[in-house]
Amino acid sequence: MARNGHIVVTGGCGFVGANLVHRLAAAGEEVVVVDDLRTGRREHVEGRCRVVVGDAGDPEVLGPALRGCSAVVHLASETGVAPSVEDPLRDLKGNAVTTVMALEAARRAGVRRFVFSSSGAALGEVEQPLHEGRVPHPLSPYGAGKLAGEAYCQAYSASFGMEAVALRFSNVYGPFSAHKRNNAVPRFVTRALRGEPLEIYGDGSRSRDFIHVDDICSAIERALQTEGIGGEVFQLATGVETTVKELADTVLELTGSTAGIVHRPARPGEVERTSVDVSKAARVLGWRPRISLTEGLCSTIEWFGSARS
Repeated sequence: MARNGHIVVTGGCGFVGANLVHRLAAAGEEVVVVDDLRTGRREHVEGRCRVVVGDAGDPEVLGPALRGCSAVVHLASETGVAPSVEDPLRDLKGNAVTTVMALEAARRAGVRRFVFSSSGAALGEVEQPLHEGRVPHPLSPYGAGKLAGEAYCQAYSASFGMEAVALRFSNVYGPFSAHKRNNAVPRFVTRALRGEPLEIYGDGSRSRDFIHVDDICSAIERALQTEGIGGEVFQLATGVETTVKELADTVLELTGSTAGIVHRPARPGEVERTSVDVSKAARVLGWRPRISLTEGLCSTIEWFGSARS
């Protein structure tokens, strides 16, 4: 997949970013990471790429990194439904505004390929299963910000001929996610390994589609390679629906924890179900998820165990 020019990964020291950087570097790609290091950790990618420390939404930071660049993978973002409800304006700046600034910097630098990390939260509460043809109805500022980013990718593709594509991530889990305290898998795994009870918000009947980060990185690679997809949106998930209670029970079983489960009040802005149709990604990108939940949880638990030692 080696290109004529480096790939810029914004947020590349974060969870998905660190996994992607390792994968791209192993494939022989030259990678430049732009990350403000608020949550990402430089040591996760040390020796794999050049790291530019700064805000991906700042043209003075991103502009120089884009010189000679062949593609941008834009992962930098405010994350999580709950934080966006607590501070909508912070989410707006770190989510939608940063995406527009990154798109504009890429346009000015003559970059043709731009891959944007969106989320199933952009769709919100709609008829199941989720797919690209559903009319979005976001329930949180985070979802609204991701939807705005998708719209700007489509606009930059139509107006400027940029191959900008949006990938709607389902609930991603895997190595390098220790800081993702609002995500169920790292939260459950961390507490289980400490012998603490797992906290479920609500009765545990809410369902999600949990996808391993390696499958997400594989889809990003396909989006970097596939021609003629500017302005397109793709749902990325496993197609398997799992309740939060089922996830918690599985984590307890795989870690051997007997700490049990405690329930907290349900949080606002979260959808009840997530069932995803990934047929478009399979048809257009030639991508399919490969890693089962049990297999992925085992590798994630192993990584968390090593990170604690």
